[in-house]
Amino acid sequence: MNNLLKFISIFFLFTLGGSCKTRNKDLPNIIIIYTDDLGYGDVAPFAPKNEITPNLAKLADEGVTLTNFYVASSVCSPSRASLLTGSYPVRVGIPRVLAPHGIPWAEDIWRNGLNPKEETLAELLKEVGYKTTLIGKWHLGHAKEQLPTKHGFDNFFGIPYSNDMIPSKNQVYPPLPLIENEEIIEENPDQRFFTNRFTKKAIEFISNNTNSPFFILLTHPLPHVPLSTSPEFENKTLEGIYNDVIHEIDWSVGQIRKKLQEFELEKNTILIFTSDNGPWLAYQTHAGSAGILREGKNTAFDGGHKVPFLISWPNQLPKGKKLDGLVTNMDLLPTLVAWAGGNKPRFEIDGLSLRDYLEGTSDHSLRKEFLYFHNENLRGIRDERYKLLLPHRYQKPAGNSIDPGQQDRFVIDSIPLSLFDLWEDPGERNDIAEDLPEKVKELQQRMEKEYQKIISGKRPSGIYEGPEPPTGKLWIENY
Repeated sequence: MNNLLKFISIFFLFTLGGSCKTRNKDLPNIIIIYTDDLGYGDVAPFAPKNEITPNLAKLADEGVTLTNFYVASSVCSPSRASLLTGSYPVRVGIPRVLAPHGIPWAEDIWRNGLNPKEETLAELLKEVGYKTTLIGKWHLGHAKEQLPTKHGFDNFFGIPYSNDMIPSKNQVYPPLPLIENEEIIEENPDQRFFTNRFTKKAIEFISNNTNSPFFILLTHPLPHVPLSTSPEFENKTLEGIYNDVIHEIDWSVGQIRKKLQEFELEKNTILIFTSDNGPWLAYQTHAGSAGILREGKNTAFDGGHKVPFLISWPNQLPKGKKLDGLVTNMDLLPTLVAWAGGNKPRFEIDGLSLRDYLEGTSDHSLRKEFLYFHNENLRGIRDERYKLLLPHRYQKPAGNSIDPGQQDRFVIDSIPLSLFDLWEDPGERNDIAEDLPEKVKELQQRMEKEYQKIISGKRPSGIYEGPEPPTGKLWIENY
């Protein structure tokens, strides 16, 4: 009888206990803070902003700064698709910004979302025991079956698309919903408290998951217009509302680090700070700065694609190091999954694991080229030093907006086939295509080869097949 009881005890220990997730203390926590429309010249150490962004300046001192970090698109939805899938947006069927129904420029794009068959960063981390949450802006499909909870996130607290897609800007937009998991809990929430509320939600998640490795994707809707801050940050910098907004985002970084320290989690937490794309320059005083880079959001120039990037992991990464190698947001998925001991996606991706480069065991980034797209259109390529742009037309602000915070009118400019030496000319001012015809030819060949690899492996987006919601509604009744 005693042997039988012993057998039963061992049986339950292995069958029940083995199915329970307990914290693997070797697995790092992962927090990505993804801002919206933040420019390369907006925060320390990329610009002289130490007083406005002291927490980011400190993060740079204690972590690794990447000076050549690129996002795969210079607009919102495609950039986020690349972050989560490790792929160029055109490969995963999200090359354009998504929007609710009823907006003429969106046509049927409102039905699109990230394909549920894609293996996201959140899903790959869940497979090895991570608790996952997305807090803030999603913008990868707003039907219920397209929300973050369908893409590997245990929880979602935030808005389904950009904070300017609101009835006060265009009456065709439905009320902006604040969603918890899959339920609308508020409509048109007070945006002044977005940064504060989303930060507190992230802190709450940390507090509730100290015994499990966790992944937090904190996607601040700001500094995308319309700009606002909580009352305690209004006019705090005395340098305009944009800097007040940046100052509050910096406060958010400080609060999260403080909570990690409180639970003694900071040393084994990978903390990343970056942006989805460059500044929306058409909003002038309510927009950020690309620094010395050319143009901004919604262009193929580096002002739209090259963004600030800081990473800290005291247990594993060097302190106060600056790396100049080429890295993209697509590379984060394979790198983070490798650190977490997870499996590679079944589908082909474009990201490369940069684990050795970031840890300092390799002096060179594995990434040797990066393709520039605008929507579905190929615009150019860069290698480690040179950038080739194909002839194309592009929009830029006219520069004569009268009212602060109002969108400037656009003018159309064009660029011929152009070659730039980004080491000597990061602002893309001096076209040297005629001086280096062999380099132009080489990059054209490499660009076509890489482009064909992507196009031949294109996968569809996810499509909402339900009826169109009535005017003024995000979802149909009882959906």
